[in-house]
Amino acid sequence: MTNLVNQVPRPLARLARLARLVGLALWLLLFTAAVSGGERALLFEISAPAAPPCYLFGTFHSEDPRVLALSPATRDAFERSPVFILEMIPDARTMTRSMEIMVYGDGRELARVVGAPLYGRLVAAVAELGLPEAAIRGFKPWAAATLLALPPARTGEFLDIHLYRTALAAGKEVIGLETIEEQVAVFDSLGEEDQILMLKETLDTRHQLPLILERLLAAYLDRDLTALARLGDDYLGQGDPGLAENFRRAALDDRNPRMAARLEAPLRAGGCFIAVGALHLPGAEGLLARLGRAGWSVRAVE
Repeated sequence: MTNLVNQVPRPLARLARLARLVGLALWLLLFTAAVSGGERALLFEISAPAAPPCYLFGTFHSEDPRVLALSPATRDAFERSPVFILEMIPDARTMTRSMEIMVYGDGRELARVVGAPLYGRLVAAVAELGLPEAAIRGFKPWAAATLLALPPARTGEFLDIHLYRTALAAGKEVIGLETIEEQVAVFDSLGEEDQILMLKETLDTRHQLPLILERLLAAYLDRDLTALARLGDDYLGQGDPGLAENFRRAALDDRNPRMAARLEAPLRAGGCFIAVGALHLPGAEGLLARLGRAGWSVRAVE
């Protein structure tokens, strides 16, 4: 790895940023939860009589200034909360570990796994990103798909990263709900055939991603979770239904119960601000419904 870093430092710097954000990768495919109701809100107060209130905020993986500009109510809730909770702590250890997991550890190379025709398409696609073939040679298929699916970074100050850095600067206690290993299991749990299919579908649709991003962003800024889910389902509907279902189960159905369980102790202590992907919130199996069934009072703020 040292030799490769010396040869192509700028491309690998981009890969390092991607690795740190790997838990948020393929963000388009996370907008797949079933939504109930039409309430437009991203910030919710979660409380019980014996504890100070906590706040649950739905995020969008974007560096758009309109996303970063928190509303006064959201900013106030964040600033008043001594504890900040996010899906995964994006520190140096996470970055290093994610890079290790994204590549094969047994000497295999991606070209042999996916075949020459598909690999040739991938090499051409990553060249458009300014990356050499050597940078992706050892990637797993899902990691290569991640590389293509992430929106291009200009500043690297995505909303989740911005909140994390602000929390550290303010001296808040920071808690991650999941480890990098648990988040990457979303992808590694898919069979090799599904991973290759994911890569193919990402290559087939990657030029549509900017338009899809704009539509998703507009729905998020409008606080319309129903529209976010519908747009995501429309995108997934263009591909293999079996892959979409497998990914939905791994990305949401298996993670929401774990998140809800790990929120119990911080919620009992109170005074926390929780930031997770917006589509982890709604639906019968989303975090809002799960916390409500667990006895917490859930109130939409805005």
